[in-house]
Amino acid sequence: MNKYHRLFLHYAERHPKKSTAILTGATCISLVAMVVFIEMRDARDARRRSEAMKRLGLAEETDSEVKSTNYLERMNNPTTLQEAQLKAMVENAKKSSWKENLENAVDAHSRFMLPGIAGKGEDTPEYVKKIDERSEEILRKQEEKKEQERRLEQDPTRTKFWR
Repeated sequence: MNKYHRLFLHYAERHPKKSTAILTGATCISLVAMVVFIEMRDARDARRRSEAMKRLGLAEETDSEVKSTNYLERMNNPTTLQEAQLKAMVENAKKSSWKENLENAVDAHSRFMLPGIAGKGEDTPEYVKKIDERSEEILRKQEEKKEQERRLEQDPTRTKFWR
């Protein structure tokens, strides 16, 4: 190994421009190879997931649905309990002081990262109750909004031109 190292250093000292170009080229080629490998792996995994979903008969979003839905749009209109809980957590963190946020973070870490050790026999903390209540409220309001839109859609007096 030392022999090759000395040979490489000797070549680099004698031909600095050429050795720099070779190292830069080799680095770029290896970077491109890694990116291509990662993309191929991700495409294969997505294909497998899609085939498994089709076999199980579960619905999945199409590419056009995924592309048309951006993050802010989904946060304003959460569709699942987890998304509503995330929105409620963000709201709770914005309303709380920095001390309360630190206390909540420590408690959440001990509860969720170490579930068997911490939190045995304790009541649910206040911030968790707030998050649960707010997420349920968010989902309830979303359902009411969808129901109102459905009723307006079926209203014969409204014209499609002015919507």
